[in-house]
Amino acid sequence: ALAMVRQDRWQLAGLRSGRLVVLAEGPGEGKAVEPAERRVQELTPLARRALFERRAVSISPIHTTPAGGIEDWELDWPTILYAPVNDPGLRPAGLLILGVREPHWYEEEDLNYITAIAATLTAFVTAATDPLRPLTRSERMVAYLLGEGLSSPEIGRALRIDRTEAQQLIGSVLRKLRLRAAGEVADLLEDRRSRTAPISLAAAD
Repeated sequence: ALAMVRQDRWQLAGLRSGRLVVLAEGPGEGKAVEPAERRVQELTPLARRALFERRAVSISPIHTTPAGGIEDWELDWPTILYAPVNDPGLRPAGLLILGVREPHWYEEEDLNYITAIAATLTAFVTAATDPLRPLTRSERMVAYLLGEGLSSPEIGRALRIDRTEAQQLIGSVLRKLRLRAAGEVADLLEDRRSRTAPISLAAAD
């Protein structure tokens, strides 16, 4: 689908905790490459603008000479386009980023087309950046109960398992989510809910 618009490189990234997690990328005419290890990168000002305005944003930087001789395509290429990945009325789940090696002007129909492509990727990006994705069904249930503030004995009673098994599941949840304390699960779940919550009319205004 991206071959229908001018671009020499693309990147699909999910949004997590205010930063981008690279999910897939590739050259314009090549095959998609999914990184073996997902990189986390900071948001550029233009990326933040696209997320805030919830629309595709394109720019051609004035300075295109790589600093120190090291090329950063997202910062140094003449044309970059950011398209937020989201369903209508929901907060963006990530960004589709296109780069062109020479100055290029995207027409309105190009922006609409790329916006439509980005919208079709919402379910994939949301699932791929779900912090609970590594958990089994039982571990997810434990995570939700931890998020409600339940202790290990209470979780054991709720799931009808003994205390030892409950503690083992809690330990597994914390290890897979890379958390140190059970209390941190509530913050993680709150961040997860905020990413899928509808945008209020007041916030939209």
